Amino acid sequence: MFHSLQSGHFKRIIANFALMNKRGTITGSAAPSGRDTALDVLRIAAAVAVVWLHASSQHFVESFPTALWTVRVAGNCLSRWCVPVFLMISGALFLDKGRKLSLGHLYGKNLLHIVVAFFIWSYVYSFQQVNAGPWRKSLALLLQGPSHLWFLKMLAGIYIAVPVFRAVTATKQMERYFIVLAVATTFVVPFGFTLAKQHCDPAVLMPVKRFYDSLFIHTAAGYSGYFVLGHYLRAYPLPSRWRRWCYAAGLAATVIMIAGTIGYSHRSHKAVNWFINYLTPTVLAQAVAVFVLGGHRRPRLHGAWQRWVPAMARLSFGVYLVHVLFIRTAVAHGITSSCIHPALGIPLYTVGITAASVLTAWLLSKIPYARRFLL
Repeated sequence: MFHSLQSGHFKRIIANFALMNKRGTITGSAAPSGRDTALDVLRIAAAVAVVWLHASSQHFVESFPTALWTVRVAGNCLSRWCVPVFLMISGALFLDKGRKLSLGHLYGKNLLHIVVAFFIWSYVYSFQQVNAGPWRKSLALLLQGPSHLWFLKMLAGIYIAVPVFRAVTATKQMERYFIVLAVATTFVVPFGFTLAKQHCDPAVLMPVKRFYDSLFIHTAAGYSGYFVLGHYLRAYPLPSRWRRWCYAAGLAATVIMIAGTIGYSHRSHKAVNWFINYLTPTVLAQAVAVFVLGGHRRPRLHGAWQRWVPAMARLSFGVYLVHVLFIRTAVAHGITSSCIHPALGIPLYTVGITAASVLTAWLLSKIPYARRFLL
């Protein structure tokens, strides 16, 4: 598996990275025509799951340890895959060997789109504070942005490194090595330290953790593990037996997330999120299961669905960007997913916020240049 670490393979990878023509084109054959229906459906599902996630997160801390909090935990754990799957979809598309991608297109369109959208929406969300304060404070607010726009900043960093990731994915063996490295250093080991902190002697554990942290090996992967994994699972489809194992692992991970969050929250006497952070083995297993399930099935669309699904997929990014505005407005008027029992309130809240967000994103898409810079 790891024989690609020999110098000959490294030379091949470096040569592939260097193979750019005078226009700065990253090597690859002609881009495939048409849209990928399976990825479009996954993108729509992930956008709805993001809204569900935020709906179930309301009153997450203050409602502990009531029975309603337990319902919220269960609902929240069902949707933790949403952001990782968004990343995996991007990786499947950007790292596709059959896609031509010039540096000018990558930086002048894809990266510029993310950066401009971040600052515009950051200004929209912090409009009053930015206009009321001195310029230094306003600049700090714009750079910080609302909490859910962290995804855009992280995605911009990954886009900058896309040429490197394309070099890594040039060979299957090197791509496997990167994924193993990412899973071990970003998901497994840090999560192991988090759990060990609850059970082990700090005098023994902390020197080991400090030594591991001093290696800084975890900084080599981060969220890019999802990005590369999305391409790998798309480029090398799993056989049916392995898919079944993925589904079983995803289901087990969801149960562990629910039981672990409830159990350790009661043990710590406060709501904890150790099992539901995006960079944990449990969320990783759940996201892989969803991505494999959605990517394996290639739905055939008929009639109006042939127009609706691609159109909704194109609006999914806009839904992500705008939906918090409607959540804030609803909360300001006393409307939350806790107005009724969360078992019913979370789904209804998700439907309402999603519908308003889709309509808004659609209206914005009709404004000249809005699709390019706002969605």
